Amino acid sequence: MRRAGPRGIVRLATMTGELWWVPSVIVFGAVLALVALTVMLAGRRRRQREGVADAAAADLARTASIGLVRADDVIQAATDELGFAIAQFGEKATGDFAAALAVSRRQLGDAFSVQQKLDDAMPDSAAERRRWSEQIIELTAEATARLDEQTRDFDAKRGMELDAPRRLDQLSRRLDRVADRLKSGAASLDRLGRTYDAPALAPIIGNVARAKSALDEARSAADVAADRLERGATEPVGEQMREAERGLFLATRLLDAIETGEDELHIGHAGLVTALDAAETELAEARALRDRHEEADTSADLNQVIAEAGRVLGELRDPTRLSHPSVDLARLRDAMDGLDVMRSAARNRQLRLENARTALGGALLAARSQITLTRDFITGHRGRVGAAARTRLAEAERQLALAEAEADPVTALDAARRAMTLGTDAEALAHYDAA
Repeated sequence: MRRAGPRGIVRLATMTGELWWVPSVIVFGAVLALVALTVMLAGRRRRQREGVADAAAADLARTASIGLVRADDVIQAATDELGFAIAQFGEKATGDFAAALAVSRRQLGDAFSVQQKLDDAMPDSAAERRRWSEQIIELTAEATARLDEQTRDFDAKRGMELDAPRRLDQLSRRLDRVADRLKSGAASLDRLGRTYDAPALAPIIGNVARAKSALDEARSAADVAADRLERGATEPVGEQMREAERGLFLATRLLDAIETGEDELHIGHAGLVTALDAAETELAEARALRDRHEEADTSADLNQVIAEAGRVLGELRDPTRLSHPSVDLARLRDAMDGLDVMRSAARNRQLRLENARTALGGALLAARSQITLTRDFITGHRGRVGAAARTRLAEAERQLALAEAEADPVTALDAARRAMTLGTDAEALAHYDAA
């Protein structure tokens, strides 16, 4: 191998100095190639997104177009339907239909205006086409739904008109049956008036008169319908039929309330009698405690509350007085509460245990009776009694369960009396809600 001489070395060095720019050109070219590739890929992704957006906008546009056609057809059909309805039912009965048709026509006009934007020669973006198509879909959907509802209503009215003779015959028989109940309702009120006072009868005292008025109005509406059917008149009878049925429903509910109220009053009176029996037992125990108590002052205080409780029991036992069961029970409770406070102050622990054991049976009986009375009242007024009364009744039932399970008679008696108080409060609230 030949070695380069001095001249060869000089020539090689010169050539190397002249090619210093070659690496820079290579690096710059690679960068340009990378940039070009990035731009190409970004353009492809943008075109793909634009294609998806254009496709979605086109789908919405087709849906909007279908909605426009359907809404236009529905409005044309509803226009004909309104004409038929006016001829059959009159303009007054079809006023809502006409108003609905006017609104739907206005919405359809707005939808066509938006469609014009989609159809004109001006280029639109995908976002604009999508927004306008959504507006058209919303407008046409509202317009058609409104008219579909009106059409269904009038279809139902026509069905009622076709079935009117049969329904009117049934309605007349029902009116006769309820009219027969007026006498029994009045007799019930007269009978109740000999036992219960006016405030106790207040919720139902006017029901017969109100039921008669409702029946008269129902009968009048039914007579108008019957006259039109008999004459073969073209006027509709659906409204008269509905008015008669409303009157019949009201009269029936008022007369039912008399029967329900009578049952509730009798139940309340039975509960009062039970509570009075229990109170007599407690009063006898208080007299026994007074008689054997060693402290004269305590005996005198106890004698005072005994006299007051005895006076209340005597008045409530009077067979000539008119009763208000819930009020009488509350009055009895107040009298016995005062008696119980004094008894508690007068006796020692042993006497409290003995007397509580004796009184517990009556207190449990009274609490059970009161809870049963209140539960029956709430059940009879389902949906009308609020949460406050139901909460107190639930607590009364819980206290009664504690009283029945409690081994200590004093604690059990307190729980039973709490159950009685809560039950009475629940009844008062229930009566207030149901009034």
